[in-house]
Amino acid sequence: MKKTHNVKMLLRAGALLAVAVTGGNLSKAQACSATWTGNAGDGAWTTAGNWSPRRVPDPTSDVCIPLLTTANATPPISIHSLQISQGGLLIIESGKASASFSVATSLINQGGIELYGAALSAGSIEMTDPSNFGNISAYSSSNPNTSTITSPAFSNTTGTVYVGAGVTLRLTDNPVQLQNGTLSGGNWQVDDTGLLIIPSDISQIAGGPEGAYYTVLSIISGGSLQDTSGNNPLATLTSVGSFTVLDVPSLTLADLTCQGSFNVASLKVTGTFTLESGCSAGAGSLTVSGTLTVPSGATASVGSLLSATSVLVESGGRLSAGGTVQCSITNNGTVSPGLLTVIGNYSQAADAALTESFGNYSTLNVKHSATLSGALNITVNPKHPPASGARYTALTAGSLNGSFTSHTAGFTLTTSATSVLVTKQ
Repeated sequence: MKKTHNVKMLLRAGALLAVAVTGGNLSKAQACSATWTGNAGDGAWTTAGNWSPRRVPDPTSDVCIPLLTTANATPPISIHSLQISQGGLLIIESGKASASFSVATSLINQGGIELYGAALSAGSIEMTDPSNFGNISAYSSSNPNTSTITSPAFSNTTGTVYVGAGVTLRLTDNPVQLQNGTLSGGNWQVDDTGLLIIPSDISQIAGGPEGAYYTVLSIISGGSLQDTSGNNPLATLTSVGSFTVLDVPSLTLADLTCQGSFNVASLKVTGTFTLESGCSAGAGSLTVSGTLTVPSGATASVGSLLSATSVLVESGGRLSAGGTVQCSITNNGTVSPGLLTVIGNYSQAADAALTESFGNYSTLNVKHSATLSGALNITVNPKHPPASGARYTALTAGSLNGSFTSHTAGFTLTTSATSVLVTKQ
């Protein structure tokens, strides 16, 4: 998954495009006693001329912000209900930590809310539009730089909560999508040096049934996620389910079962690490105090360092790795190396394959013994295919036992006691 930059512009652009396609009607429209027009031209919530009828909303008002409009509000403000259409935007700038924008009953958000050091509270907040609209973003403010959301019924099934750089966003209550340790639904994004504080730890991440929606948790390097005690709420994580994306800088876990999309810069698993069918796991550095098993249908990708007792790639599984593997590898599926060094042994079964790109940037270096069988699959860059007679070293080892029983047509293999050389015919 790509890390999100310039999210503020992207969210606005996406919402405006959606309006052009869908029209921007609220899915649960209620009667509006105060509708934002912006006719006064100053963008200020407190200007009567920006409202229809021409009076500033009060605690009894049911407020609507329609499509393609932007309202600027400075708390304290209190209203009865609020609806924001697709493409509508509410900007709340406080400057005072105690000043609150308060909605007594329901807040339906299919557009955007931007918090600048503001406190937002509502009886309920709904961002569950099936078209994936609705976002709440916390951005940097001069003072304070912390925003809060308080709602006992905050539902973010398909919307986005975004925390900008250098900003703290505190959720006073667990969202509906985080119950009993399971996060299920919503996009949760924290930018560099941002901080999202949630009440509870996360032991499982689950997606919508049959892919009805994804659950995305993305913490850009430098950003962080904390519980109310200042601890890492992902320390108890045991399961990354299907239709999920977990993209975080680093994790230390006791156990993990992965079936979604999983990407970390550094992962240490002190117990078991199981990749079930459907899992795509990528990591810059991965430490497993036991065997890393890559079963059928799963892909494990390691960019720099993998440390484990052993690595087992089962039939139908795939290990894509560069850098160093500090253990032995048993390959019953597919291993696709970049420049990969194995500090141990490498064993390849008769039905397994080693898949490499032609050239010196795709080579398996085994420090000890390599026992070979199965296939050597060689791919080439169609724009820059190797010339006849070009060669590269596909594998080196302290000692070689056996040989590849098949290889890609158009190449010749030369096997010595310590290496396999590939020549283009």
